[in-house]
Order: sequence, then C-alpha cells, then structure tokens
Amino acid sequence: MRAFSFSGIVDSQRQQGHPSPHLYAFLFDNIRGGGYDSLQAIMTSRARRGECGIGLKAKSRVRSYAVNLLAILLTLLVGIMTHSAAVAGEVRVFLEKGSLTLTSVEVKGREYLPLAGVAKASGASLGRLATRQRYRLRFPKSSIIVTEGSSQIRVANQVVSLSESPRRIGRSIAVPLELLPIALGERYGENRVNWDPKARVARIAEKPHSLRLLRIRTYPDHTRVVLEGTRRHDFLLKDDGSGQVVLEVKRGVLGPSIRSHQVNDGLLVSIDPRQIGRDSQILFQATGQLFSSKAFALRKPDRIVVDLFSRAAQTSSLSQSTAKTAPSGTAPPEVASRSVEPGTLPSLSPFDDVVKTIVIDPGHGGRDPGAIGPSGIREKDVVLDIGLRLKRMVEEQLGVKVIMTRSGDIFVPLEERTAIANRHKADFFISLHLNAAPHSRAVGSETYFLSREPSDKGARASAVRENTVLNLEGIGLKEQEGLKATLWDMAQTFYVRESSELAELLLNELGQILEVNYRGVKSAPFFVLIGAAMPSVLVEAAFISNPTEEQRLQQEGYRQQITKALMAGITKFKGRYEKRLGMLPAKGPS
Repeated sequence: MRAFSFSGIVDSQRQQGHPSPHLYAFLFDNIRGGGYDSLQAIMTSRARRGECGIGLKAKSRVRSYAVNLLAILLTLLVGIMTHSAAVAGEVRVFLEKGSLTLTSVEVKGREYLPLAGVAKASGASLGRLATRQRYRLRFPKSSIIVTEGSSQIRVANQVVSLSESPRRIGRSIAVPLELLPIALGERYGENRVNWDPKARVARIAEKPHSLRLLRIRTYPDHTRVVLEGTRRHDFLLKDDGSGQVVLEVKRGVLGPSIRSHQVNDGLLVSIDPRQIGRDSQILFQATGQLFSSKAFALRKPDRIVVDLFSRAAQTSSLSQSTAKTAPSGTAPPEVASRSVEPGTLPSLSPFDDVVKTIVIDPGHGGRDPGAIGPSGIREKDVVLDIGLRLKRMVEEQLGVKVIMTRSGDIFVPLEERTAIANRHKADFFISLHLNAAPHSRAVGSETYFLSREPSDKGARASAVRENTVLNLEGIGLKEQEGLKATLWDMAQTFYVRESSELAELLLNELGQILEVNYRGVKSAPFFVLIGAAMPSVLVEAAFISNPTEEQRLQQEGYRQQITKALMAGITKFKGRYEKRLGMLPAKGPS
C-alpha cells in the first residue's frame, strides 16, 4: 500500500513558491471535518487577512492557486481513502499449475481483495462496462458482473448477494473476500473448489467431488443426518446392533467440507467420513441408547437421509401403539422402524416447571461484523452486549438457565447456533440482530419467525442480508441452494404458532418501551432458525443504518431499554406457554 504524506505535499508546494503551509493545514482540517466550501472563497478570505502572501488585486493568481489547490485536494482525498484501508493479510490460491498470493485490506472491519487480483487468480479477463461503476469478469462459458457500491452481483444469469458492497480504494476496485471462491467456481466448476475461509486458502481439486454437504440435527426422539450429492448414488446402510452404523456410498467422492464431527447429543457420539478407493463410507458411532436406524433418498437436490432412533422414542411409540390397537391377552406388535412425530408436545402436570432453558443467540461475530453503522459501530458488538445483559436479567429474575451461542467475539456458523439449542434441549431460541437498509430513513423494530417464503419484500431483503454469512462459511452458491432444501428436511413446523406468538410479544414490548415504529411481525427463510426443535424467533431491534438509531445504540441506557423490552416479552410468553402446556392431561402411571 502506498504511504500518504501530507507534509511531503506541503514541502513540494513551498519549493515551487506556492502559498504558506498554514493554508494547506487549514484545507486539510476542513477536508477531514467535512468542510467543502468554495476554494476560491477560502483563498479570497485568507488573502484579505494577508495569510497567503498575495494581494486582492491579483485575482488571476487567486484562480491559479485555486486550480493548484484543487489538484492537491483531490490528492488528499485519494490519500485519505487509501490511508483508511489497512493490510489485513494474505490469501493463498493453489491452482492446477502453480499458486499465487493475494493481499487483502481491511476497511471498517470488512476484508477486501482487489478485483484485479480475483480476475488473475480465476483466469478471467477484467473489463469495465459502458455503464458507470460496473465491471465484468469474463470466463469461457459465463461472466460475473460487479457494480461499485452494490452488494448484488450477477453470476451468469443468477443474482447473488455479497456480505458487503464492492468499493473503490484509491484507484482500485476492491471486493469482499467471498467473491474469490465464487469466481474460481465459475472458472473450474464449484465442485472442484476447496475454500477454507479460516485458513484463507483456496485449492483447485484434481477431480470434482460428488458428495458436498453433511448436515446433522438432533431432535428429542432421533438424530437426522443428511448427505447431499451432486448426483444420485447407490448406497447401503449397515447396522449390526453393536452401536456402529455404516453408510456405504457407491462411487461417492467426498467433498472438502465433509469432515469428522464430534456430536455427543446423547444418541450419536461421532461421525467419521472415509474415502475408500472409488467409494466412500460414513461411520456413525452411537451410544447404548441407539435402537434402530434407516436410510432413504430424496431428490432435487439429490441427498441421502439417515435417521437414528433412540430407545426412549421407540418405547414411547410402542406403548402408544399398544394402548390403541392391541386387544387384551394378545402379544404386543413388533416395533416399527418409524419414530413419533418430531416436536410432539409432552403431557405435563400443571405443577411442572416447563420453561427451564433459553438460548440467546447474538448474531454474527468474529470475521462477520454484521451491519456497520454510519459512524462505524458494528452489529456484532451491540447485539453481544444486549445478549449478555439479557442473560443476566433472565437468570436473576426468572431463575431460568440461559445458554449463549457466543459470549465473545467469535464466529459461529449459522447451523451450529440452533444445533446448540437442540443439544441443550432449550425451550425457546431468540436470535438478536440489528437491521440495515439502503436508505438511512428506515427506523423501528421487526421480529421474525420461520417460513419457507418471505412475507413481504422487506422480509426477503432482511433474510438475504442475514443469510449472506454462508458466503463467509465457504459454502458455494449451488451448495447454498442445496443446503436450503437439506435443512428444510430437518425443519420443525410444529412450533410455528408458538414462534409467531413469541415474535409478537417481543415486538409489542419493544414498541412500547422504546417508543419506535411498529414495523410488524414478519416471516422469512432465515437459515439460523431452520432446524430449531423449539419456538424460535429472530429480532431486528433497531436500524443501525439510521444515524439517529445508531447514536442511541451507542448509549448504555438505550441498550438496557432494549434488554428490558425483550425481558418483558420473554416473561409474558413464558407465562402463556407454561399455562397452555399445563392444561394438557398429566401422564398416567407407567
């Protein structure tokens, strides 16, 4: 990065007989402070006081100096913009033949790569379109169009949202880091790109993989594992009753994202993928609670689903079936290889303490700063502070255990957030966020529950913005579409009513306590909510993109007000939820 020196410009101008450095310092301060008065008016004003060493009669000299200073002004602006970007690190790209290193820069917590560097790494030709501020990466069979200042890019015929808009830094166009694997995917095929965002390394595999995603979800009665492929596969599930289940996939090539997992959810201990020649195996190591397993295939996208059932679930299913169908004096029927419906509410005594655990999820974190306000405050910092405040308040006033998906500035993948809630058997899940809009006039609070389709255009935009973190997780564009279908295999729709009610109570309290616009309860396909086996909502507490709301969010008192509003909503929902469940008939003697 080229160093910027204001004093060097001043010395150069003094040697050429130009005005005193005091004027340049004045202009520099005005630039930094946002003053954009006419240069000629500044010159004339200073000349009257004799500070420029020129007379009022020399108007031509004033114009000459104004022209010179205008050039200096432009140099200063370029220098300030360049100076605001700091070197963030190196990104290694290993190609079919050779490798190269790209240098990234950081601006306001966001990391960028030069667009020219991305073009070089992906073997694309870079050109500027006739339309201003638009650039095209041209590949043999497709292209990517990038627009300066817009987070939406066009990949072939598909519109894709990036986590941040491309921007100009000095004379170069810089793009968010996640454009690199997208461009490599267009050049070599997405199935050959291995992008590790943590290690900051991209590799092009020798041959494409045919198995690209492995997802795990824990439910009260079973654990579901979904293996997604790029095509159909023949497979065989082996379960010898020893606690180890093996899924054999014929001619399946494991992708780089399919790795070993330590699950430890009480039923499944670990998952270990292995590539054995042309075939692949997935080893499931279970506990003594494993009762049975089954596997089946689904299409669009192609995937293999493995369900592992617990003894407790099978016993419950058997007892219910026997009570309904078995006549007196007959033997009980054989256990079917089916589970009870996920999400079935338990029968409770009116005196049972229903809500015992709540999971609070401060959005974003680590390398994902979330939305950034006009003055530079970051969504991830504000929601973490509110989340920790809410945790203390809930534990002190309600005596309920609170689990945080993150208690510090760390990156947590979207899917892991609800997995944490499922592992702890939480009673409900609240994901905390701040909203952002292209127009700074937008204000107010919104709450969301899960739905397959967004309820309106605003809900769609919010879901797109929150889901762009998948780019940072190294999940490709086609994989994201497949992931959506895969996670819907695991989605819990039983709790829609409760989730909608929780969202409404939280929004009502936010509106009353904060006295802000009531933007309504909405629904959208937020990845962070898919798969939660409990009532779950996403809260957009305020618009960080609005200068007034951003200023309020910097105040501890305002954050405490948001916390109190959320606390009031949680308290009301807890009371209603427990009352509703307590009215169910109690369990009979076993």
